[in-house]
Amino acid sequence: MKRKNLILFTVLLVYVSLQSVWWLYNIYRLSAQVTDATDMDRKFYMILGEGGVFFIILFTGFLLTYRSFNKEIQVGNQQKNFLLAITHELKTPIASLKLYLQTLLKRTLNPSKQEEILNRSVKDADRLNALVENILLATKIDDNGLPLNPERINLSEMMEKVTLDMLESSGKTVDVEFFIEPEVYFQGDKDAFYSILINLIGNALKYSPEKSSICVTLVQKGKETALSISDEGPGVSMDETEKIFDKFYRSGNEETRSQKGTGLGLYIVKKLVEQHNGMIQVKPNVPSGSIFVASFR
Repeated sequence: MKRKNLILFTVLLVYVSLQSVWWLYNIYRLSAQVTDATDMDRKFYMILGEGGVFFIILFTGFLLTYRSFNKEIQVGNQQKNFLLAITHELKTPIASLKLYLQTLLKRTLNPSKQEEILNRSVKDADRLNALVENILLATKIDDNGLPLNPERINLSEMMEKVTLDMLESSGKTVDVEFFIEPEVYFQGDKDAFYSILINLIGNALKYSPEKSSICVTLVQKGKETALSISDEGPGVSMDETEKIFDKFYRSGNEETRSQKGTGLGLYIVKKLVEQHNGMIQVKPNVPSGSIFVASFR
């Protein structure tokens, strides 16, 4: 449908342009019939000037409309990808939870098996909760920004705890290296920083291959505090280093990509970092992967 609209717009533009040329030609012809040579030159330049202004306005209107049309197509595709992603992200844990509950209801299991199923159910419930929290958080950020309640946070303890908890819940065999300075404190919103770490570390775990390494770093020099999460995944191409922080943005097509997600995580990270007067950027990790660095002053 969008392609048909673009074709129709182009056809109408060509039609208007041809009509404009015909209009200018007729005005010139009529002016030549009723004026002498001197007056004809004056009329010619006047018509030429009017025609030039008309075509500049027409071209500018076309350019602005075309850009707006392309922007709407991109937003539409991103929203489509978001709906596909959110459907998959909701459906998978719900289906798992249903299966686990049906198993507990229909079968008599030994205590260890029951505990295993219950632990898996809790993980799926946590996954659903994190998804809903991200959606609600993105909505709050879009409205008026997330209200912050600054307090003195021990970032050293928080980073290590969040990383170990997420590594355990992910079930991945990944080696985590900590380069965390002890007793690093920062004046910020505890829930906001928790969301920042959850999304950055979750992103690293999601794209890290089995038996690869993740580096978690935290340093503080004077008034500047910097944290970074690096992985050995596929990395981020240079032309996407800014786009990945846009709302709903995800590489590729939602129907074909292997890694699922909503396109909200890094958007939330950027907004929360900026609310703390910080800056977030992504760098290439050698030989492969990405390094996400958030710095605060």
